[in-house]
Amino acid sequence: MNLEIINVNINKKINKSSYPIFVGNNLLIQAGELLKKYINNKKLIVIHDNFFSINKSTNSHFDLFIQSIKKEATSVNLIAISGGDKTKTMSQLTNILESVLSFDIDRDTLLIAFGGGVVGDIAGFASSILLRGIDFIQIPTTLLSQVDSSVGGKTGVNGSLGKNLIGTFHQPLAVIADTSILKTLPRRELRAGFAEVIKYGLIKDKNFFIWLEHNFEKILNLNDISLNKVIITSCSIKSDIIQDDEKEIGKRALLNLGHTFGHAIESIGNYDKKIIHGEAVAIGICMAFSFSKKLGFCLESEVERVKALFKKSGLPTAIKDMPNLLFSSDEMFDKFKYDKKIRNNKLTFILNNKIGESFIKKDVNTEIIKNFLTEEI
Repeated sequence: MNLEIINVNINKKINKSSYPIFVGNNLLIQAGELLKKYINNKKLIVIHDNFFSINKSTNSHFDLFIQSIKKEATSVNLIAISGGDKTKTMSQLTNILESVLSFDIDRDTLLIAFGGGVVGDIAGFASSILLRGIDFIQIPTTLLSQVDSSVGGKTGVNGSLGKNLIGTFHQPLAVIADTSILKTLPRRELRAGFAEVIKYGLIKDKNFFIWLEHNFEKILNLNDISLNKVIITSCSIKSDIIQDDEKEIGKRALLNLGHTFGHAIESIGNYDKKIIHGEAVAIGICMAFSFSKKLGFCLESEVERVKALFKKSGLPTAIKDMPNLLFSSDEMFDKFKYDKKIRNNKLTFILNNKIGESFIKKDVNTEIIKNFLTEEI
Protein backbone atom coordinates (compact mmCIF):
# COMPACT_ATOMS: atom_id res chain seq x y z
CA MET A 1 0.00 0.00 0.00
CA ASN A 2 1.58 3.28 -1.15
CA LEU A 3 -0.37 6.10 0.46
CA GLU A 4 -0.36 9.84 -0.17
CA ILE A 5 -2.71 12.35 1.44
CA ILE A 6 -4.01 15.62 0.01
CA ASN A 7 -5.72 17.98 2.44
CA VAL A 8 -8.61 20.06 1.13
CA ASN A 9 -8.96 23.22 3.20
CA ILE A 10 -12.16 25.07 2.33
CA ASN A 11 -11.86 28.82 2.92
CA LYS A 12 -8.23 28.11 3.85
CA LYS A 13 -9.27 27.06 7.34
CA ILE A 14 -8.78 23.81 9.21
CA ASN A 15 -12.36 23.10 10.18
CA LYS A 16 -15.20 20.71 9.48
CA SER A 17 -15.12 21.72 5.82
CA SER A 18 -11.53 20.50 5.55
CA TYR A 19 -10.85 16.87 4.77
CA PRO A 20 -8.24 14.40 3.52
CA ILE A 21 -8.08 12.63 0.17
CA PHE A 22 -6.28 9.31 0.59
CA VAL A 23 -4.61 8.28 -2.68
CA GLY A 24 -2.88 4.97 -3.43
CA ASN A 25 -3.41 1.36 -4.48
CA ASN A 26 -5.01 -1.39 -2.40
CA LEU A 27 -6.44 1.12 0.07
CA LEU A 28 -9.93 -0.40 0.34
CA ILE A 29 -8.69 -3.29 2.44
CA GLN A 30 -7.34 -0.66 4.88
CA ALA A 31 -10.44 1.54 4.77
CA GLY A 32 -11.51 0.81 8.34
CA GLU A 33 -8.14 1.95 9.66
CA LEU A 34 -7.96 5.01 7.38
CA LEU A 35 -11.48 6.09 8.34
CA LYS A 36 -11.39 4.99 11.97
CA LYS A 37 -11.74 8.45 13.51
CA TYR A 38 -14.73 9.23 11.26
CA ILE A 39 -16.56 5.91 11.69
CA ASN A 40 -15.96 5.81 15.45
CA ASN A 41 -18.50 3.06 16.23
CA LYS A 42 -21.27 4.78 14.28
CA LYS A 43 -24.10 3.28 12.29
CA LEU A 44 -23.07 3.20 8.61
CA ILE A 45 -25.24 3.25 5.50
CA VAL A 46 -23.30 2.36 2.34
CA ILE A 47 -24.96 3.52 -0.88
CA HIS A 48 -23.29 1.66 -3.73
CA ASP A 49 -23.57 1.05 -7.45
CA ASN A 50 -25.32 -2.30 -8.01
CA PHE A 51 -22.51 -3.02 -10.48
CA PHE A 52 -20.53 -4.15 -7.44
CA SER A 53 -23.24 -6.59 -6.39
CA ILE A 54 -23.65 -8.40 -9.70
CA ASN A 55 -20.18 -8.29 -11.28
CA LYS A 56 -17.83 -10.99 -9.96
CA SER A 57 -14.69 -9.19 -11.12
CA THR A 58 -15.50 -6.16 -8.97
CA ASN A 59 -17.33 -7.45 -5.92
CA SER A 60 -14.10 -8.60 -4.25
CA HIS A 61 -13.05 -4.94 -3.93
CA PHE A 62 -16.42 -4.11 -2.46
CA ASP A 63 -16.41 -7.10 -0.10
CA LEU A 64 -12.94 -6.26 1.22
CA PHE A 65 -14.06 -2.68 1.83
CA ILE A 66 -17.18 -3.77 3.73
CA GLN A 67 -15.20 -6.26 5.84
CA SER A 68 -12.72 -3.53 6.74
CA ILE A 69 -15.23 -0.87 7.83
CA LYS A 70 -17.34 -3.38 9.79
CA LYS A 71 -14.51 -3.64 12.30
CA GLU A 72 -14.99 0.02 13.26
CA ALA A 73 -18.78 0.40 13.01
CA THR A 74 -21.78 -0.38 15.19
CA SER A 75 -23.63 -1.65 12.12
CA VAL A 76 -23.36 -1.52 8.33
CA ASN A 77 -26.42 -1.46 6.05
CA LEU A 78 -26.25 -1.53 2.26
CA ILE A 79 -28.36 0.21 -0.37
CA ALA A 80 -27.71 -0.73 -4.01
CA ILE A 81 -28.67 1.74 -6.73
CA SER A 82 -28.28 1.94 -10.50
CA GLY A 83 -25.46 4.14 -11.75
CA GLY A 84 -25.50 6.32 -14.85
CA ASP A 85 -26.92 9.77 -15.44
CA LYS A 86 -30.19 8.30 -16.68
CA THR A 87 -31.00 7.33 -13.07
CA LYS A 88 -29.68 10.51 -11.43
CA THR A 89 -33.22 11.71 -10.77
CA MET A 90 -35.51 13.01 -8.04
CA SER A 91 -37.34 9.69 -8.19
CA GLN A 92 -34.21 7.71 -7.35
CA LEU A 93 -33.30 10.27 -4.67
CA THR A 94 -36.68 9.78 -3.00
CA ASN A 95 -36.19 6.01 -3.00
CA ILE A 96 -32.77 6.43 -1.40
CA LEU A 97 -34.11 8.77 1.28
CA GLU A 98 -36.89 6.38 2.21
CA SER A 99 -34.49 3.43 2.31
CA VAL A 100 -32.02 5.26 4.54
CA LEU A 101 -34.77 6.42 6.90
CA SER A 102 -36.01 2.83 7.24
CA PHE A 103 -32.80 2.01 9.11
CA ASP A 104 -33.77 4.27 12.04
CA ILE A 105 -30.92 6.70 11.52
CA ASP A 106 -29.96 9.64 13.70
CA ARG A 107 -27.66 12.61 13.15
CA ASP A 108 -24.62 10.55 14.07
CA THR A 109 -25.31 8.07 11.26
CA LEU A 110 -22.64 8.17 8.56
CA LEU A 111 -23.40 7.70 4.86
CA ILE A 112 -20.76 6.27 2.53
CA ALA A 113 -20.95 6.65 -1.25
CA PHE A 114 -19.23 3.74 -3.03
CA GLY A 115 -19.29 4.12 -6.80
CA GLY A 116 -18.80 6.53 -9.66
CA GLY A 117 -19.78 10.16 -10.00
CA VAL A 118 -23.53 9.57 -10.11
CA VAL A 119 -23.51 7.53 -6.90
CA GLY A 120 -21.37 10.15 -5.16
CA ASP A 121 -23.54 13.03 -6.34
CA ILE A 122 -26.86 11.51 -5.34
CA ALA A 123 -25.64 9.97 -2.06
CA GLY A 124 -24.01 13.27 -1.13
CA PHE A 125 -27.24 15.11 -1.89
CA ALA A 126 -29.19 12.64 0.23
CA SER A 127 -26.81 13.13 3.16
CA SER A 128 -27.12 16.92 2.90
CA ILE A 129 -30.90 16.85 3.39
CA LEU A 130 -31.50 13.81 5.61
CA LEU A 131 -32.36 15.09 9.09
CA ARG A 132 -31.29 18.48 7.69
CA GLY A 133 -27.77 17.18 7.15
CA ILE A 134 -25.67 14.19 8.15
CA ASP A 135 -22.03 13.40 7.34
CA PHE A 136 -20.83 11.30 4.41
CA ILE A 137 -17.65 9.85 2.95
CA GLN A 138 -16.74 9.43 -0.71
CA ILE A 139 -15.24 6.19 -2.08
CA PRO A 140 -14.99 7.00 -5.82
CA THR A 141 -14.49 3.98 -8.08
CA THR A 142 -13.98 5.59 -11.51
CA LEU A 143 -11.15 7.77 -12.77
CA LEU A 144 -13.59 10.60 -13.40
CA SER A 145 -14.94 10.55 -9.86
CA GLN A 146 -11.48 10.16 -8.30
CA VAL A 147 -10.04 13.21 -10.04
CA ASP A 148 -13.13 15.39 -10.06
CA SER A 149 -16.65 14.77 -8.78
CA SER A 150 -15.81 13.27 -5.37
CA VAL A 151 -13.89 16.40 -4.37
CA GLY A 152 -15.38 19.82 -3.78
CA GLY A 153 -18.79 19.15 -2.26
CA LYS A 154 -21.06 19.52 -5.28
CA THR A 155 -24.00 17.15 -4.92
CA GLY A 156 -27.26 16.81 -6.80
CA VAL A 157 -29.48 15.26 -9.43
CA ASN A 158 -30.52 16.13 -12.96
CA GLY A 159 -33.76 17.93 -13.74
CA SER A 160 -35.94 17.44 -16.79
CA LEU A 161 -34.50 20.66 -18.26
CA GLY A 162 -30.81 20.05 -17.65
CA LYS A 163 -27.92 18.46 -15.80
CA ASN A 164 -27.25 18.96 -12.06
CA LEU A 165 -29.92 21.63 -11.70
CA ILE A 166 -31.08 20.41 -8.28
CA GLY A 167 -28.55 20.01 -5.48
CA THR A 168 -26.47 21.40 -2.64
CA PHE A 169 -22.90 22.08 -1.62
CA HIS A 170 -22.03 19.49 1.03
CA GLN A 171 -18.41 18.56 1.69
CA PRO A 172 -17.46 14.95 2.55
CA LEU A 173 -15.56 14.04 5.71
CA ALA A 174 -12.96 12.16 3.67
CA VAL A 175 -12.26 10.64 0.26
CA ILE A 176 -10.45 7.39 -0.58
CA ALA A 177 -9.14 7.15 -4.16
CA ASP A 178 -7.91 3.56 -4.57
CA THR A 179 -6.24 3.17 -7.95
CA SER A 180 -6.47 -0.64 -7.85
CA ILE A 181 -10.23 -0.54 -8.39
CA LEU A 182 -9.72 1.31 -11.69
CA LYS A 183 -8.63 -2.01 -13.19
CA THR A 184 -12.31 -3.03 -13.12
CA LEU A 185 -13.36 -0.14 -15.37
CA PRO A 186 -14.47 -0.62 -18.98
CA ARG A 187 -12.04 1.12 -21.34
CA ARG A 188 -14.67 3.61 -22.42
CA GLU A 189 -15.19 4.76 -18.82
CA LEU A 190 -11.44 5.04 -18.25
CA ARG A 191 -10.98 7.21 -21.33
CA ALA A 192 -13.95 9.34 -20.30
CA GLY A 193 -12.33 10.02 -16.94
CA PHE A 194 -9.12 11.02 -18.69
CA ALA A 195 -10.99 13.92 -20.32
CA GLU A 196 -11.38 15.53 -16.89
CA VAL A 197 -7.67 14.96 -16.21
CA ILE A 198 -6.71 16.82 -19.39
CA LYS A 199 -9.00 19.64 -18.29
CA TYR A 200 -6.84 20.41 -15.27
CA GLY A 201 -3.73 20.93 -17.37
CA LEU A 202 -5.65 23.19 -19.72
CA ILE A 203 -7.06 25.33 -16.90
CA LYS A 204 -3.85 26.27 -15.09
CA ASP A 205 -0.91 23.88 -15.50
CA LYS A 206 0.70 23.68 -18.94
CA ASN A 207 3.54 21.52 -17.59
CA PHE A 208 0.98 18.94 -16.46
CA PHE A 209 -0.60 19.03 -19.93
CA ILE A 210 2.83 18.43 -21.51
CA TRP A 211 3.40 15.52 -19.12
CA LEU A 212 0.03 14.06 -20.16
CA GLU A 213 1.02 14.32 -23.83
CA HIS A 214 4.03 12.12 -23.06
CA ASN A 215 2.40 9.73 -20.60
CA PHE A 216 -1.22 9.22 -21.71
CA GLU A 217 -0.55 5.62 -22.78
CA LYS A 218 0.85 4.71 -19.34
CA ILE A 219 -2.20 6.26 -17.68
CA LEU A 220 -4.68 4.46 -19.91
CA ASN A 221 -2.73 1.23 -19.34
CA LEU A 222 -3.22 1.76 -15.58
CA ASN A 223 0.38 2.25 -14.55
CA ASP A 224 0.21 2.76 -10.77
CA ILE A 225 2.84 5.50 -10.55
CA SER A 226 1.27 7.46 -13.41
CA LEU A 227 -2.25 7.07 -11.97
CA ASN A 228 -1.08 8.34 -8.59
CA LYS A 229 0.45 11.42 -10.19
CA VAL A 230 -2.71 12.05 -12.21
CA ILE A 231 -5.02 11.87 -9.19
CA ILE A 232 -2.74 13.84 -6.87
CA THR A 233 -2.10 16.60 -9.41
CA SER A 234 -5.75 16.86 -10.49
CA CYS A 235 -7.09 16.94 -6.92
CA SER A 236 -4.40 19.43 -5.85
CA ILE A 237 -5.35 21.81 -8.67
CA LYS A 238 -9.03 21.48 -7.82
CA SER A 239 -8.37 21.95 -4.10
CA ASP A 240 -6.33 25.09 -4.80
CA ILE A 241 -9.16 26.58 -6.86
CA ILE A 242 -12.05 25.78 -4.50
CA GLN A 243 -10.34 26.54 -1.19
CA ASP A 244 -11.54 30.15 -1.21
CA ASP A 245 -14.53 29.77 -3.55
CA GLU A 246 -16.53 26.83 -2.23
CA LYS A 247 -19.83 27.84 -3.79
CA GLU A 248 -18.65 28.97 -7.22
CA ILE A 249 -19.08 32.69 -6.82
CA GLY A 250 -15.88 33.36 -8.76
CA LYS A 251 -12.89 31.36 -9.95
CA ARG A 252 -14.34 27.91 -9.18
CA ALA A 253 -16.26 28.35 -12.43
CA LEU A 254 -12.94 27.70 -14.23
CA LEU A 255 -13.41 24.02 -13.37
CA ASN A 256 -16.35 24.05 -15.80
CA LEU A 257 -14.10 24.36 -18.85
CA GLY A 258 -15.97 22.55 -21.63
CA HIS A 259 -18.99 21.87 -19.45
CA THR A 260 -21.33 24.53 -20.87
CA PHE A 261 -21.13 22.79 -24.24
CA GLY A 262 -20.76 19.32 -22.72
CA HIS A 263 -23.78 19.48 -20.41
CA ALA A 264 -25.94 20.73 -23.29
CA ILE A 265 -24.84 17.76 -25.41
CA GLU A 266 -25.60 15.30 -22.59
CA SER A 267 -29.00 16.82 -21.95
CA ILE A 268 -29.97 16.63 -25.63
CA GLY A 269 -28.77 13.02 -25.66
CA ASN A 270 -31.13 12.32 -22.76
CA TYR A 271 -28.29 10.90 -20.62
CA ASP A 272 -28.23 7.55 -22.39
CA LYS A 273 -25.17 5.59 -23.52
CA LYS A 274 -24.96 7.38 -26.86
CA ILE A 275 -22.55 9.68 -25.06
CA ILE A 276 -21.22 9.65 -21.52
CA HIS A 277 -20.08 12.58 -19.41
CA GLY A 278 -16.36 12.47 -20.12
CA GLU A 279 -16.95 12.17 -23.86
CA ALA A 280 -19.27 15.18 -23.78
CA VAL A 281 -16.66 17.11 -21.77
CA ALA A 282 -13.96 16.22 -24.34
CA ILE A 283 -16.11 17.61 -27.15
CA GLY A 284 -17.05 20.60 -24.98
CA ILE A 285 -13.42 21.46 -24.24
CA CYS A 286 -12.51 21.28 -27.93
CA MET A 287 -15.48 23.54 -28.70
CA ALA A 288 -14.40 25.96 -25.96
CA PHE A 289 -10.91 26.19 -27.50
CA SER A 290 -12.35 26.66 -30.99
CA PHE A 291 -14.66 29.36 -29.64
CA SER A 292 -11.69 31.02 -27.92
CA LYS A 293 -9.90 31.09 -31.28
CA LYS A 294 -13.00 32.52 -33.00
CA LEU A 295 -13.10 35.36 -30.47
CA GLY A 296 -9.40 36.05 -30.96
CA PHE A 297 -8.13 34.77 -27.63
CA CYS A 298 -5.99 31.79 -28.62
CA LEU A 299 -4.05 30.49 -31.60
CA GLU A 300 -5.13 27.76 -34.02
CA SER A 301 -2.00 25.80 -33.08
CA GLU A 302 -3.21 25.61 -29.47
CA VAL A 303 -6.62 24.34 -30.59
CA GLU A 304 -5.05 21.63 -32.75
CA ARG A 305 -2.68 20.57 -29.98
CA VAL A 306 -5.58 20.11 -27.56
CA LYS A 307 -7.60 18.13 -30.08
CA ALA A 308 -4.59 15.95 -30.84
CA LEU A 309 -4.28 14.74 -27.24
CA PHE A 310 -7.98 13.92 -27.03
CA LYS A 311 -7.82 12.02 -30.33
CA LYS A 312 -4.72 10.04 -29.29
CA SER A 313 -6.53 9.12 -26.07
CA GLY A 314 -9.48 7.70 -28.01
CA LEU A 315 -11.87 10.53 -27.18
CA PRO A 316 -14.19 12.47 -29.50
CA THR A 317 -13.29 16.04 -30.41
CA ALA A 318 -16.42 17.13 -32.27
CA ILE A 319 -20.13 16.40 -32.34
CA LYS A 320 -19.72 14.73 -35.74
CA ASP A 321 -17.59 12.08 -34.00
CA MET A 322 -20.78 10.82 -32.33
CA PRO A 323 -23.02 9.92 -35.31
CA ASN A 324 -25.87 8.72 -33.08
CA LEU A 325 -26.31 12.27 -31.76
CA LEU A 326 -28.49 14.31 -34.06
CA PHE A 327 -29.59 17.82 -33.11
CA SER A 328 -29.61 21.38 -34.40
CA SER A 329 -27.61 24.40 -33.29
CA ASP A 330 -30.86 25.98 -32.06
CA GLU A 331 -31.53 22.96 -29.80
CA MET A 332 -28.09 23.29 -28.29
CA PHE A 333 -28.40 27.03 -27.76
CA ASP A 334 -31.74 26.52 -26.01
CA LYS A 335 -30.00 24.28 -23.47
CA PHE A 336 -27.58 27.07 -22.54
CA LYS A 337 -30.36 28.94 -20.73
CA TYR A 338 -30.18 26.30 -17.96
CA ASP A 339 -26.43 26.69 -17.43
CA LYS A 340 -25.70 27.39 -13.76
CA LYS A 341 -23.06 30.04 -14.58
CA ILE A 342 -25.69 32.43 -15.95
CA ARG A 343 -25.88 35.73 -14.07
CA ASN A 344 -28.49 38.40 -14.80
CA ASN A 345 -29.66 36.40 -17.83
CA LYS A 346 -26.20 36.67 -19.40
CA LEU A 347 -24.29 33.64 -20.65
CA THR A 348 -20.87 32.95 -19.19
CA PHE A 349 -18.22 30.80 -20.89
CA ILE A 350 -14.92 29.41 -19.70
CA LEU A 351 -12.40 30.15 -22.45
CA ASN A 352 -8.61 30.01 -22.89
CA ASN A 353 -5.89 32.43 -23.88
CA LYS A 354 -3.60 29.44 -24.26
CA ILE A 355 -2.99 25.98 -22.84
CA GLY A 356 -2.76 26.35 -19.06
CA GLU A 357 -4.56 29.71 -18.92
CA SER A 358 -8.36 29.64 -18.69
CA PHE A 359 -10.49 32.65 -17.89
CA ILE A 360 -14.14 33.54 -17.31
CA LYS A 361 -15.81 35.40 -20.18
CA LYS A 362 -19.12 37.05 -19.37
CA ASP A 363 -21.82 38.48 -21.62
CA VAL A 364 -20.77 36.94 -24.95
CA ASN A 365 -22.75 38.26 -27.89
CA THR A 366 -25.69 35.94 -28.61
CA GLU A 367 -25.36 36.12 -32.39
CA ILE A 368 -21.68 35.18 -32.24
CA ILE A 369 -22.57 32.12 -30.15
CA LYS A 370 -25.32 31.08 -32.55
CA ASN A 371 -23.06 31.49 -35.59
CA PHE A 372 -20.37 29.42 -33.90
CA LEU A 373 -22.80 26.60 -33.09
CA THR A 374 -24.02 26.58 -36.69
CA GLU A 375 -20.41 26.13 -37.85
CA GLU A 376 -19.74 23.34 -35.34
CA ILE A 377 -22.97 21.38 -35.86
